[in-house]
Amino acid sequence: MRSPDEHRPLARPTPRPDDRDGLPVDADALAETIRERILQAGLWLCLIVTALGMAALGAQLGLDAASRGTIAAAATGVALLLVVLTMAWLARSVARSAEAALRVADAVVAGSTAEPAGRTGLCEFDALLGRLGAMRAAQDALAGQLSAALASPETRIGAALAAGLDGGAVAVRLSEADGRVVLERRPDGWPPAFGPKRHADRKPGPESRAEAGEEVLPNGRRLRVERGRLPGGGALTLLFDVSAAKAREDGLSERLSRLGAALDTMSQGFLLYDSAHRLLVANRRYHEIFRLADGSVVVGMEATEVLRRNIEVGSHPSLNADEALAEIGGLIWSGSAAQIQRLADGRHVSVEMRPLSCGGFAAFYEDVTERWQAEARIAHMARHDALTDLPNRLLLRERIEGAITLARRDTGFAVLCLDLDNFKQVNDTLGHAVGDELLRAVAHRLRACLREVDTVARLGGDEFAVIQAGIESPADAGTLARRIRDVVSAPYALTHHSITVGVSIGIALAPSDGLEPDRLMQCADVALYRAKADGRGVHRFFESEMDARLQARRALELDLRAAVEMEAFDLHYQPIYDLAAERICGFEALLRWTHPTRGPVSPAEFVPLAEEIGLIVPLGEWVLARACREAASWPDDLKIAVNVSAAQFTSAGLIATVRGALAESGLPARRLELEITESVLLVNGNATVAILHGLRGLGARIAMDDFGTGYSSLSYLRSFPFDKMKIDRCFTRDLTVEEGSGFIVRAVISLASSLGMSTTAEGVETPEQLARLREEGCDEVQGYLFSPPVPAAALPDLLETWNGSGRRAA
Repeated sequence: MRSPDEHRPLARPTPRPDDRDGLPVDADALAETIRERILQAGLWLCLIVTALGMAALGAQLGLDAASRGTIAAAATGVALLLVVLTMAWLARSVARSAEAALRVADAVVAGSTAEPAGRTGLCEFDALLGRLGAMRAAQDALAGQLSAALASPETRIGAALAAGLDGGAVAVRLSEADGRVVLERRPDGWPPAFGPKRHADRKPGPESRAEAGEEVLPNGRRLRVERGRLPGGGALTLLFDVSAAKAREDGLSERLSRLGAALDTMSQGFLLYDSAHRLLVANRRYHEIFRLADGSVVVGMEATEVLRRNIEVGSHPSLNADEALAEIGGLIWSGSAAQIQRLADGRHVSVEMRPLSCGGFAAFYEDVTERWQAEARIAHMARHDALTDLPNRLLLRERIEGAITLARRDTGFAVLCLDLDNFKQVNDTLGHAVGDELLRAVAHRLRACLREVDTVARLGGDEFAVIQAGIESPADAGTLARRIRDVVSAPYALTHHSITVGVSIGIALAPSDGLEPDRLMQCADVALYRAKADGRGVHRFFESEMDARLQARRALELDLRAAVEMEAFDLHYQPIYDLAAERICGFEALLRWTHPTRGPVSPAEFVPLAEEIGLIVPLGEWVLARACREAASWPDDLKIAVNVSAAQFTSAGLIATVRGALAESGLPARRLELEITESVLLVNGNATVAILHGLRGLGARIAMDDFGTGYSSLSYLRSFPFDKMKIDRCFTRDLTVEEGSGFIVRAVISLASSLGMSTTAEGVETPEQLARLREEGCDEVQGYLFSPPVPAAALPDLLETWNGSGRRAA
């Protein structure tokens, strides 16, 4: 900015007054006034008019009329031309002076040095420019004074405070020691009664050179007041409008409060550390998870101190602070998933560390005890049997694989497959609840037979498997098999029943029989089938030729299932001879199966197989319906005897099945005789007796088959009044042998007679046997002496032979 002197016009001679309208005139200047220039032009015009008049007068005096007209016209034209030129000169000279004056004025306004007066050629313009230069000089002087005033520190400070610091409105009051105000500024809109004055009048106490505080105005604005003493006794009071800042602060506080509430309601514990591993945030859930007292972990603690607090309450039972810190450091930078930490009280906590871009890290803690226990239960259930809690097939396979690994570099091991004998009968007659109780008892006994290094597993149903580790010879496996057989076969005292079952065992040895889990299980299974085929209740080692027999049995099983599906069976009938009437009184229906390729298959081979694989019930229903249908066409005095298996008595539909067969065939119920074995009454006797009474209610006769060959009990004869007792063929066969079964046959016949029952002897093949039975008082006989079982088509001839007019006498 230029100083005031820079705006002053160039020095000029002092103007003097002139007679021309009092305008100052420069003595050296050639300028003239506008009036003078106009008078000069007027003078020239007068001369032109005078010359024109004189020319016209001369023409009037000496020329003819034509010449006078020509001269007049020429003179007029010349005069007009001169007038025009004169006016053009006048305008041009004034315009030139005006342009010069404009240039000088622009220079003065721009602050440049003014051109000398008189350059315009007109005194009026020169005088105007002189006054303009004086005005500019005065303005520059004033501007210099103002700049000097603005440059003072006090003014600058006041202006800055009035403008506001950090964008906030500021009021300032500076007072002397006597209370006189020397400076006061306040933003626009702040009322005069606003607090700065009263705060400025309050003198700071001697104990402090500065005071600060806040106050709220009636209009809601919030002020921050700062007062301080100045050297010499004065005081400076500053008031800042902090309304916006306080609003932002309140909003931030509210958000922080919400964040704190959210952190405290998290289901996870949360810790936040900075780059120096100092604690920034800790929520309430963290204290709850680690059972810390409130305030045990506070902001500002180092990570080592936080860990030390956890160790003090036993959260890290096996680690010290350094080890725990090293473990946490590994978690932070490993990027691995959450780690499960087991606390001293048995709870499990998931710990997850996440590094932050600022160099710190966030730690998340979650009590996963219930989830851990649930997952453990699920994992246990996936590898254990739900009923007995023994390992299942999956875990058994894993244990076999582990034993194979050891067998390749150490001693061998044995795999034993176990199957309970007669368990299906128990399950079918007493119900699944009793069967389940029996299985749990068997599992308990099997555990007691083994060492800790051995494994017992339940494969399903009544099948178990045992891994006997570290055997040195097959004799070790044989010894264990005998111990298991003895322990498992002992009677079981269950809740409501006393039951005895046997066990058959198949044994495979590793590595001699294989080193693959499937192969070893297959070999033990084959040996098990051999043990069952050899009479049950025994154990057998695997032999290579057993596999071929097993394959044949499995093929027979498939063929049997197909035969049941297609009803590819037939019934043969063996006559029952009445010794008193000397005639055939009925027939026993016997099932026969002719295999498409093997030919006739013995009932002793396929009937037990049908019982084992669960086909005996549908097969028995088919036999009953077929026998009743064919017997309905016989003479009315002939009865039909049908065997009923124990499995059929477990079905509540047995009575309905018999009723349906009778209704469909039209056979009178009195002609139907149902034969059951003693084994049916051995289990679930009350339910069986109830079914027998139901069958008796239909009108059918009930016979006890093979009496004396099982666990005979006279209480069964008292619980249900059978219509007949059948003497098994094993007693008939030895009837004529010295010290044979004669006394047993006599006792059975006598017992039946006393109870009002008839007797039928099976397996009569010789006249001597027949004669002895007649002598003992037997009522009925059947056997090959009369006829083997024959198809239904052969019955008419058979009846003609024994019941016709020319019948034979036995």
